[in-house]
Amino acid sequence: MKPENKRLLHLCQAVGLVWESARGWTLLQGAAVMAQGLLPIATLYLTRRVVDAVGQFLAQPAGQKDPLPLFTLLPWVAGVAVAGWIFRAWSNVVAEAQADAVSDHVQGALQKKSTEIDIAYYETSTYHNQMRMAQSEAMSRPVSIVRNLAQLGSGALVLGSVTGVLWLSQGFLLPVLLAAALPGALARVRNSRQWHGWRVRHSEPERQAGYLHLLLTSFPFAKEIRLLGTGGELRRRFAALRGSLRRSRLGFVRRRAGTEIVADVVSACVVLVGLGLIYLRMAGNRMTLGDLALLYGGFQKGKTAFSSVLGSLAALYEDSLFISHFYDFLGLPQRVHSPAVPRPLPQRIEQGIRLEHVTFRYPGCATDALKDVTAEIRVGEHVALVGENGSGKTTLVKLLCRLYDPTEGRVLLDGIDIREYALEDLRGLFSVLFQDFVRYQMTAEENVRMGHLAVPPGDPRIAEAVRRAGAVPVIERLPQGSQTPLGRLFKDGMELSEGQWQRMALARAFLRPGPILMLDEPTSSLDAKAERDLLESVAAGFQGKTVVVVSHRLSTVRMADRIWVLSDGRLVESGGHDALVRAGGDYARLFALRAT
Repeated sequence: MKPENKRLLHLCQAVGLVWESARGWTLLQGAAVMAQGLLPIATLYLTRRVVDAVGQFLAQPAGQKDPLPLFTLLPWVAGVAVAGWIFRAWSNVVAEAQADAVSDHVQGALQKKSTEIDIAYYETSTYHNQMRMAQSEAMSRPVSIVRNLAQLGSGALVLGSVTGVLWLSQGFLLPVLLAAALPGALARVRNSRQWHGWRVRHSEPERQAGYLHLLLTSFPFAKEIRLLGTGGELRRRFAALRGSLRRSRLGFVRRRAGTEIVADVVSACVVLVGLGLIYLRMAGNRMTLGDLALLYGGFQKGKTAFSSVLGSLAALYEDSLFISHFYDFLGLPQRVHSPAVPRPLPQRIEQGIRLEHVTFRYPGCATDALKDVTAEIRVGEHVALVGENGSGKTTLVKLLCRLYDPTEGRVLLDGIDIREYALEDLRGLFSVLFQDFVRYQMTAEENVRMGHLAVPPGDPRIAEAVRRAGAVPVIERLPQGSQTPLGRLFKDGMELSEGQWQRMALARAFLRPGPILMLDEPTSSLDAKAERDLLESVAAGFQGKTVVVVSHRLSTVRMADRIWVLSDGRLVESGGHDALVRAGGDYARLFALRAT
């Protein structure tokens, strides 16, 4: 699709978005625009009548002056003025309400898309630049489109009515109006295109500056920055980035100002020509004072309306450049998605999970994270994944949960490729605790409930999940128990230790009723006794269920029915602990290293 057609499509989509999200307010805004567009005609007509009435009053002989014709016009003038104030105030209120409704709708669309897109998109800097452009402009551009469309409608009504008046009286001024308004509109279009290009080119440096600011102002980084004394260096880098951005932006602003000055000078020259033509008509005695007032007022309003219309069109062009990032983001293809006609999930898993020649490569990487992995997880089996860092353990867990699809090969559930099941149904089978689990800045109970929101607040299953995760002592120490906010982001929040946070995340995983439990380094922040208690809880609470554990701890590994050993993305060994030790392979070497 041509860029011009694409921008027009996005403008139409944005208008449709505004209509969908704020239909009632949009109708009220349209009524206000109509009223404001028609009032200037009444003002021009009344101005002419008043000026002529004043002229007649002044021409009457002394002692015979009759002010009644003039006084009868004053209530109409006042009425039109009051109506203008009312409609202006009404329009402002409606515009604010409409903007809020549109912004909320756009935020909802962004949030929905953000939770649906493939995890793989997060692996590229291009995506993060696109995300930033979409989010930074999506809040304001639809509202700007609404405002500019309203101004365009109002300006068009005023322009149409003033054009009719001038055409009937002094039609020669119409080309002058166009010539006076055109330079500003062309300058606006040129500047809009250049501003859009500047924003795209500098998206990554702005993100880098934002990241440095996050490092300097956020709690998770505070301890290390103070201990290592890196604050000064980070501030220097931030200042250098912001200084470069500031200088570049200032250069653009100067060029934009120069363009606008040239356009204003050209416009002023054209206006002077128009005023000269009016003077010539007046010198030829071909106009009354009322005609002059009507002509001068019409010329000024017409010029303003012409400028408003062309300026609104230029602003809509600018909006179309930026809103395209929002719609490009919404249009990102979803590669990991449910099939058009998904298979029903089995009521009970009979055969388990099988990987057949699975190979996977992260986007933008030159090497495979997993290479030709073939293995099987039987129903009710406890499997441990071990290997050096970067061997592919966590990647394998992500593929089993279908956060990614294999580059080659397939993952089967009861003999069926998992890509044939609906995503939501498939992921409902898994309870997962990732190593980089989320610390929800919510109450302790809400932290657990996020694992299975179908469980209502206060349900006994929440307390049972907390008990099984060994998190009861954590809850008991909180001032408001399970209703205590966790973290320091909001008022009255209580910060937890790393191990306590991990227990809350474990409780979240235990609450979820899926038949398959995935644990990625579940005991990394626990002491030896807490680890043993947790493993006993997992063994007791998940009897008959399938458990996959990623761990470096030998105690965690030894409890597994089978151990998979990964090296450089390949599955090199599989078996029980004793058998693998006797085999003297990679597992035996890892075991020997960690036992010493």
